[in-house]
Amino acid sequence: MKNNLSGGKIGFCLIHYGLVFSFFFNANILFAQDGSLDWLINTAAMEGKDALGKHPRGLILPEEAPGIRESIQSGAYREQLENWMLQEANLKEEIKAMASFDARKTAELAEHQSVLYLFTGESSWAVKAFQNLEAVFEDKVVFDNPVARGLTRAALLQSMAITYDFCYQAWDQPQRNLVNRQLYKTLYATQASMGFDANYSLVSNWMGVRWGAVLFAGLVWDNPDPGSRSIADPLIWDASKRLTDHLKENIYPQGWNAESMGYHIYNWSFIGPALIAFQNRQGKDYPVLDTFAPQAKHALKAMASTMVNIPVKPGITGVKPDLSDDNLNIGEGLLAMGLRLYPDSQLPAIKWMHDYLGEKSLFSVLYDQGNLKAENPENRNWLNHADTTQGLVVFRKSFEGAEDIVALFNVSQKRIAGHKGPDVNTFRIIGGGVPLAIGAGRTGLVAGQTNLFTKKPDENEKGDNSAGKLLDFAFDGQGSGHALGSGSSMGVDEQLRKFTVAYDAETGAEAVFLVEDFSVNGRIWRLNTPEFNQVTLLEEGFLIQTPSGFTLQAKVLNATKPLSVSKSSIRYGGNTSRLNPGILWQGQAYSHSTSIDIAIKGNSKVLLVLQAPGKQQPRVLSTETNVQVGSLEIPLFNSKSNENTVQP
Repeated sequence: MKNNLSGGKIGFCLIHYGLVFSFFFNANILFAQDGSLDWLINTAAMEGKDALGKHPRGLILPEEAPGIRESIQSGAYREQLENWMLQEANLKEEIKAMASFDARKTAELAEHQSVLYLFTGESSWAVKAFQNLEAVFEDKVVFDNPVARGLTRAALLQSMAITYDFCYQAWDQPQRNLVNRQLYKTLYATQASMGFDANYSLVSNWMGVRWGAVLFAGLVWDNPDPGSRSIADPLIWDASKRLTDHLKENIYPQGWNAESMGYHIYNWSFIGPALIAFQNRQGKDYPVLDTFAPQAKHALKAMASTMVNIPVKPGITGVKPDLSDDNLNIGEGLLAMGLRLYPDSQLPAIKWMHDYLGEKSLFSVLYDQGNLKAENPENRNWLNHADTTQGLVVFRKSFEGAEDIVALFNVSQKRIAGHKGPDVNTFRIIGGGVPLAIGAGRTGLVAGQTNLFTKKPDENEKGDNSAGKLLDFAFDGQGSGHALGSGSSMGVDEQLRKFTVAYDAETGAEAVFLVEDFSVNGRIWRLNTPEFNQVTLLEEGFLIQTPSGFTLQAKVLNATKPLSVSKSSIRYGGNTSRLNPGILWQGQAYSHSTSIDIAIKGNSKVLLVLQAPGKQQPRVLSTETNVQVGSLEIPLFNSKSNENTVQP
């Protein structure tokens, strides 16, 4: 189904903790307080003192502003100015239509207007931004509530800080003083708590959002009493340490994110600006990743190797594998921030991916100034990647366009106190302009997973969070290779799966995938594909026909006949409604996947052949020891032979 985003020794005090807790349990008292957090954080000593500092200094430095303004007025990003104005107008109308005041959206509007001031130099935008922040400062639901939902409050804080930093030069001193004062209050409250609903585990993206927003805001805040130490400095020191601790847990040594890619992109929309602001304070050439997260230097290769520039909806391009409880979408900004933060040696490949995915975010305008030559990541050995902490292996054929082919094998070798889905011993395939083999989306339910099951799963059935084990993997240097894993999220005993990928021309196909399973009680082999792909059941397997004309034909090797194959419709994202975009593709949102089930008895060998439009499927011959596709022979796995299993 389808359906048409720094120091001063200033006196301040906190109410005794016991009184604070009494407020938590009495909402009427909490929301009756006046003075926009003055009841909790007394900043009266700031009265009459001016917020003075060099601006902008968060996302950019003052000397960069004229060049950015010039390039957006006449250069390649002229269209971006028009788009930003349209977004501002649409956001304003959205807010106007709301039944009640939304502080988060209003702060976002102020941020949009501050960016338009940066782009145009027209002070009217800064005036509008200040007026919107004044309205935010009267809000009692989020702004004046120190235990409001932390992700919302952190986003509000970041928008306030960006607006203050960009509009500082256009505001008069009283306006600067007011926003600076309110910024400190929100900074302090966010540093103190992320509210009742937060995941306070160090690995969780909630903590990256928290410390990223606090660090960025602290770095652009101005000390009204320059003769004394800054009351923001302890917050900056603490946020820096906590953010470093978080990143050590959240990003594995080989670059993969512990919660998966979508959560990394969201997390870095707060962490990235914070690291850039820290780098700006130290000097533009300061190696900030070496200080905060050396392992993050591998993250863009790890994740970009899986991304394909398939259009999903107007203005947004890019599809990625949906591991964990993640979805297929990518979002913007990650690669453009990489142009500012990452080592010079990686920048040509990052630039290539930035352009390949068509990123046009604010960060693109700020950091992609057209003086960097892109280089195909294939030349930098980005076709394959392995993360032996996660237990994940990537096989990619090329970096050319929307029809690029990516296959991924995952065993979820480490389980965390954050986002994690039932995805042990699964695989994903993107190719021919569409997602082909997908997961369940933003849910812990298993029916939408591509995996082995003991029976046909119920739609409300959940998997377990046991970890798998990556036993072996190898690459051939051209994107092809294999991986071997053990374990199950579905209660399958002694499951062993080998996933082989062949991009060799000798196959006569675009790609060949061999999935070999061994188990005690596996009874259903399941693959999920988006509902816009047409599925035909065959005597020896099934055929997926994509809207782009590519076909993926499955053949069960050496199967006992008659073969039982069936299909059903599964809601993508399970029962999740909030933050469940569905399957976005070519401007539409699709709500379901098609589950294809093959009945097995413990073991199975399923060959998947991807072919281009108008081409015949190659000849397939199989024996007990190998399968031949075209003129390429692929040996079958002997699960009883230890020589085939090597620890990675």
